[in-house]
Parts: sequence; C-alpha cells; structure tokens
Amino acid sequence: MKILANDVIQTLKAGDFASQTFKIGKATLKKADGTGADEAFNYLKTAVNQHGIAEAVINVNKDVVIKLQSNVINLPLLYPAAVEKLTEADQEYDLNVYAVIEAEKINSSHLRIDQIGAADDLLNDNPDLRLNFRDWVKEQFERLDQPAAKSTTE
Repeated sequence: MKILANDVIQTLKAGDFASQTFKIGKATLKKADGTGADEAFNYLKTAVNQHGIAEAVINVNKDVVIKLQSNVINLPLLYPAAVEKLTEADQEYDLNVYAVIEAEKINSSHLRIDQIGAADDLLNDNPDLRLNFRDWVKEQFERLDQPAAKSTTE
C-alpha cells in the first residue's frame, strides 16, 4: 500500500489519525502463538484500511506503553515536522507498520521504534507480522527486565 507523503504530513499535523487504546498485559503480549495483541491488530487493520494513518495504543502497565502505528518512516506519529523534513511531499511511499515502546528504562530517549512489517502484511493478515511483533515485544521486555535483575544482585 502506497500513500502520498503530503497526505501523511497533513494528517499528522492535524492530529487527524485513527487511534484506540487497549489494556494488554506483558504475559499476554508475549504469548507463543503471537495472538496476544489480536484485538489491537484487528483494530489497526480496519483503521489503516479506512484511514491509512492509524495507531493502536497498548497500555501494558503504568510504566510501559506500546504503540502499533502505520507510517511511511520510522518516526512516531507525534513528529510531523520530522516526517516532513525526511520525505518528499509529492512522492508516494510504502505504508509500514511500526512498533513503538515508551518506557523510562528502555534507553536514554525513553522511546524505541522499529518497523515490524508492511501495511500490506497487516491488510492481508500475514501471520509473520504478529510473530515479528511478539518477538519485538519479548526483546524489549528483556531490555527492561535486565537492569532490574542486575540491581537486585548487587
């Protein structure tokens, strides 16, 4: 699925993208079969199909928020100026799905974003997209859990 950069930029500047919040716990997100975030993925699929730019916000706990977002570049949807600087307004770009984690302990910027697949994978129900997300979630929680484990042994 392709989308004109200017359409993305205008949508982000207006804050006019589809967004819904879900409460999903860590253990559920890490389910072996990758179905832990099905509710969020199903919403995102419908929203991307209708609007192009969308996000599913997953509140894991008071310290961790994970977002599934569609975008043309690996930047959170809250940064339209950066998207504008890094794209050509009159050019079409592939729409991708990004996983974003916001957590104080994840890194110095308290934010990490990675592409987990293409919007076409989402729209075509490619199971690899959900498995990529599950693996990404596991990796992020390993990062978050590691410092806590070190501090208890010191």
